[in-house]
Amino acid sequence: YAKEGECELRVTAKAAAQEEAQALLLPTVDKLKEHFGPLVYGVDVPSLEFVLEGLLKEKGLTLGTAESCTGGLMAKRLTDLSGASQVFKGGVVSYTNEVKHNVLGVPQELLDQYGAVSAPVAKAMAEGARRVLGCDIGLSSTGVAGPDPDERGNPVGLVYLALAAPDGTWVRKIQQGMGRERVRHVAASHAFDLARRYLSGLEMK
Repeated sequence: YAKEGECELRVTAKAAAQEEAQALLLPTVDKLKEHFGPLVYGVDVPSLEFVLEGLLKEKGLTLGTAESCTGGLMAKRLTDLSGASQVFKGGVVSYTNEVKHNVLGVPQELLDQYGAVSAPVAKAMAEGARRVLGCDIGLSSTGVAGPDPDERGNPVGLVYLALAAPDGTWVRKIQQGMGRERVRHVAASHAFDLARRYLSGLEMK
């Protein structure tokens, strides 16, 4: 079933003992993992951010966020985890262009030419997060959560996400359905997925 922008599959089996049930489950779980490949972020894990936190600890890396449309949700989901202070440096909620420019260092010409909801601005925000927060990986979000399109006519649900790392910056564009809460949760999950892919050496698409 769908859960905050993620898809959770549940496999069940009945047997006389737990060990027997587990043995019955394994072939199906293996087939699902083979079918979905890198889309699978874990088995018997509580959340995507839990997996991300573990990868950061394993690699000895830190992360910071620069959020606009998600309004601090990425930071909240990460800091809900016990021990997040080991890997999460902090976040900037840059809801206005002034904060994007004055705090994160997004060039004014990018904001003027492309608007806040754009790939170049998402890229500059993520790179600004790395610089300002002193973290290894910067994640950013900028988009239209709704209920109305923005001043440039960008539709509700259009979001650009970016990940900045020492060896490059990647941007992902998503278009989700209506509803502010859903747009924000889906955007945060996509940002975490970008980081998971980077840390796992997977294709950044």
